[in-house]
Amino acid sequence: MQQEIISAGIDIGTTTSQVIFSRLTLEDHSYTAVPDVKIAKKEILYKSPIHFTPLRADGSIDEQALSCLLADEYRRAQLTREEVTTGAVIITGESSRKQNARLAVKNLSALAGDFVVATAGPDLESVLAGYGAGAAAYSKRISKPVANFDIGGGTTNVAVFSNGELQDAFALDIGGRLVRLTPNHRVSYVSERIRPLVSEMGLTIREGEAAELADLRALADRFADICCRLCLGKPLLPVEEALFINHGKRPQPLPAVMFSGGVAECIYGNQPETLGWQQVLAYGDIGPLVGAAFRRRFRSEPAVTLLEAEERIRATVIGAGSHAIHLSGSTVLMHDDWAPLKNIPVIRLDHPERPGTIVSEYRMKRAIYPKNQQVAIAFSGPGRSDYTALKQLAHSLVAATAGERGLLLVVLEQDLAKALGLLMKRQAGGGRRIICLDRIRALPGDYIDVGHSVAGTVPVIVKTLIFKS
Repeated sequence: MQQEIISAGIDIGTTTSQVIFSRLTLEDHSYTAVPDVKIAKKEILYKSPIHFTPLRADGSIDEQALSCLLADEYRRAQLTREEVTTGAVIITGESSRKQNARLAVKNLSALAGDFVVATAGPDLESVLAGYGAGAAAYSKRISKPVANFDIGGGTTNVAVFSNGELQDAFALDIGGRLVRLTPNHRVSYVSERIRPLVSEMGLTIREGEAAELADLRALADRFADICCRLCLGKPLLPVEEALFINHGKRPQPLPAVMFSGGVAECIYGNQPETLGWQQVLAYGDIGPLVGAAFRRRFRSEPAVTLLEAEERIRATVIGAGSHAIHLSGSTVLMHDDWAPLKNIPVIRLDHPERPGTIVSEYRMKRAIYPKNQQVAIAFSGPGRSDYTALKQLAHSLVAATAGERGLLLVVLEQDLAKALGLLMKRQAGGGRRIICLDRIRALPGDYIDVGHSVAGTVPVIVKTLIFKS
């Protein structure tokens, strides 16, 4: 059985914002009690122009201007709010650090409809861009890790995948708009985050002063060299380590890379190797120089394979995908006082049959989200359904989430929710709030809604981000 819906994706970045509308064809391939609704076809109906993100004089997001931008794009696409049944509003890069970021994104979601809402921190943005660029899919086809570097105006967000599974996510203050320029070659802005590096290099890049093209090129070359050394597993200087946002990378080489984000257009484009002022000033920042530097550095490095990204500047415009309503079984652990739950991001455990690795796997993936963010843990099942296996799984889930204040929300595909939930409750003690639901298939990057129970079953909506699937 097929169903068609229209989705919207709204990405608010450091430099640019954009909107995409897509038509999704859903097919139900269910042959058992486990739901299996897949997106059979994706057709992009409308791509907005790339807009500069509207900011106020104090640097905060101009919510009213963003709302007007969104309303205009609905009109240009000849769509009404009622026709667009699902979608996502994602705020990324330096924009996600603005004081009013969360309020702005919620207001946009209210205007646009019942959308997934996410203020993407640097790690989550890395993962979304990695899926959108095709790194996760590509890693299934080759026998080595694939890293996607999403280089935008304010940050470079990196996600590493192996065999389709997330291995690492990190971000750096490296971007094309960290130095901005006036048409007469003067520096109008230098980010505080890169000033120590500029000083260490002895460059004369100062606000209000004329820029030297050689200095700007040297800074762009340093950005590219830092990222290449990360791929090679070589150490960074302390001033370079300070560019990491929140945390560094895991100690592993990155033998295959691809690039997305606005700067990727300059990496893969047909620009000359040496840029003059005319090309550099095209966007009023050093983005073209950064792109050229990455192209030179990575094309000349034999130890790192340069791959072509499926999506570049639009990689993080994830749209949102399908609302697929599933009914959990009647033998579940549920408390209606804790529902409804909306837009809960899914952490998928790839190897629940290995209880000994669950704590490390969960905590690595949990670090992508803010500490106060409610998450859902999803997996297929424990591998074995005997009491010993369930008890080991329950113990590992409780240990992995120890110290978290939110619900322990677990969804699994096998019909074992009641037994697993009661074992978790026994392990955690009486003060822990636990919901455990079954017959639900949720994948990495999905969001779920959990409703109040109806006639003994619990309705769950799984929202799949289309550029991830």
